[in-house]
Amino acid sequence: MHHCKHLSNLAFYYDYRQNIELFDKFVTWVLSSRDDSCSLLNLVIENQFSGELIDPRVFDSVIEYAVLHNVRNLKLDVFSPIVTFESLSLIFCSQSLTSLKLCIRRTSSPVVVLPKSFDLPALKSLRLNCVGFAASGNECAEPFSNCRVLNTLVLKCFSLHDDARVLWISNSSLSSLKISHLLQKQVWEVRLSTPKLSSFTIKGFACDQLSTTCNLSFLEEVNIFHRYLWETSSISTLLKWLKVLANVKILTLTSVIILMILPELSNMYSRTPQPPCFVRLELLKVDKQVPIKISDKEVTRVVDFLLQNSPSAKVDIS
Repeated sequence: MHHCKHLSNLAFYYDYRQNIELFDKFVTWVLSSRDDSCSLLNLVIENQFSGELIDPRVFDSVIEYAVLHNVRNLKLDVFSPIVTFESLSLIFCSQSLTSLKLCIRRTSSPVVVLPKSFDLPALKSLRLNCVGFAASGNECAEPFSNCRVLNTLVLKCFSLHDDARVLWISNSSLSSLKISHLLQKQVWEVRLSTPKLSSFTIKGFACDQLSTTCNLSFLEEVNIFHRYLWETSSISTLLKWLKVLANVKILTLTSVIILMILPELSNMYSRTPQPPCFVRLELLKVDKQVPIKISDKEVTRVVDFLLQNSPSAKVDIS
């Protein structure tokens, strides 16, 4: 009993080798044994693809306990093919959370749709996986604007719901953004209102439109990583992305991106697209470590096209 009384870090891991009833009883016992006057700094709950579910009532009691005890760092990575946990709404109005990692994996059932707005005034780092965002008005999902000190945002395997066509990432403090892998094919837009954004990574992801309401004057690095051609969008869409990100200092592209652009430059019957004007670009990096065959000559041709308006930029092909 005394071992649990003053614990500030709790981690509960469940897999198929454990008895689910005993696991639930153990979690309940740990919480009931703690001294309620002690804050909870870190909480982890994981049961990845176990085949059996943590009792949702136990899960909800843990989350409620954590929020009431001012949890600061919370990681939830659970497999829930059917159950929607009622306590999730509590997480997104926590006044103490500084870091949140949330992944709720499902099979055939829909993803868990998160609240339309997050009221997390202390949150600095947010990582969301396998979740959905709902429209809050004008076909826009805008969940992040009330996270006033948010620095890092990672979105993976997400989707839009309730007629949302635009994911509006509006945040005045955000510095680092990573977006990867849609859960469904949609015709939609990612809109950036992130004046302090310095690092932006796009991986295995395509949208019809990338736009910004500010000039992204703090943008230091952009990484566009695609490993397979079927992950990519059209050349016109890609060039529009690059024009939006034209203030970048260091740009990294994979050879798949280069291979996308090459046919447009080789087609004598098509009008050659206009390259972006990178006003601050210092270095263009081409990552060839992907399963796509492309010659150095072909890479150089595309690089020369992209850097027409940036003659002082250096090039690193590896």
